[in-house]
Amino acid sequence: MKNNFAALHYKKTDNIDSQPANDAQSILIKCYDELLKSIKSFQKNIVPEAENIRKKSNSFSKALTIIYTLQSSIDFEKDISIAKNLFQIYEFTRVALINEFKSCEVNKSLLAVNALQEIRDTWKNIA
Repeated sequence: MKNNFAALHYKKTDNIDSQPANDAQSILIKCYDELLKSIKSFQKNIVPEAENIRKKSNSFSKALTIIYTLQSSIDFEKDISIAKNLFQIYEFTRVALINEFKSCEVNKSLLAVNALQEIRDTWKNIA
């Protein structure tokens, strides 16, 4: 699948690149872990109720912030096709979350989680 290939060639921002490769990889994996955790919390708390409205909002905000960070760290000069694929996955996720926040129904973010998990696992397996 293209996600594996894309993750193998993904390039981080200059700030991350200035650190040793292992540190950059662990930062990227941590970003994916936090993003997946936030999306799953958002999905779990999708129907607003008195006890979970804050969890829904916080996890939604955190997920969007991480998505923005990942989008802005894409190097479009390195490999445009990989960069475009990653950007599209992130954008699909962002739009899905926004639509689900409004509709209070989990739908497309389930697909997004699968794609993001695959990218994260590929990064984890790179040694």
